[in-house]
Amino acid sequence: MLFLYNWPSSIMGLFVVTLTLLLALGGYAFFRRTVRVRPAPEEQSMTIAMVSVITTINSLLIAFAAINVWGAYADAAHNVDMEATTAGELARDLAAFGEAPAAQAVDALHTYLDGVVHVEWPRMQQEAAGDTQSELRFDTLFNEVNEIQPRDERQRALLGEVLKRVNELAKLRDQRLLSLDVAMPATLWAVMLIASAISFLLLYTLPGTMFNVALISAWALTLGLAFFFVLAVDRPFAGRVSVGPQPLAHVVEAMNARAQTVIGANHDTR
Repeated sequence: MLFLYNWPSSIMGLFVVTLTLLLALGGYAFFRRTVRVRPAPEEQSMTIAMVSVITTINSLLIAFAAINVWGAYADAAHNVDMEATTAGELARDLAAFGEAPAAQAVDALHTYLDGVVHVEWPRMQQEAAGDTQSELRFDTLFNEVNEIQPRDERQRALLGEVLKRVNELAKLRDQRLLSLDVAMPATLWAVMLIASAISFLLLYTLPGTMFNVALISAWALTLGLAFFFVLAVDRPFAGRVSVGPQPLAHVVEAMNARAQTVIGANHDTR
């Protein structure tokens, strides 16, 4: 189903809703042609009551699924915010050293974050996979940080914070990549689809009037919209409706601005 996430969200939504509507109306037409059911008025009343119960249960299942996937989406977004915050703090701590090894680590951090934003993120959205080169860039950053040799107690304490933030950044990166495989359990999808099918089967026993066709169409459109929402946010980093790299991009912009300020200050002193 990953190919759906490569479509614009409007196209994806139109596809899911239209497919649900066509399946519902096609099933109704097939049922009316092949099954000769003529329920009595009291049986129709019982059918409507049973449909009401099933649709209520199905609505609760869909609501549970929506809350579940939205929670996973929010957790993924929070994780990216934490990753950006940690990267920004790491950049400031490294800049406080003011020596060549720390400057090289800053460059490695900038290269890594820029690769995550422009290379790894598109792969995450389109292929649900990380980028090998970004992993290597992070290893380079880790190695550069370990080359820093503190000269006094202040730098020693600062290096401890730097190492702590690098390890935290590694943990947050791992959590982000693990979230690529997060998806709603197939069992929950199966239960929702089966409950939806049962509700339609009961509606199919009603006479083929325009009112009943409109009733089935309304229920199909409602289910299609609900399925689209659940599907769209089911994978937090896949597709157009996904967690974006904006927090990390802001850190890259801040690092660029800081570098320009330093270059300007050095030019003025000359």
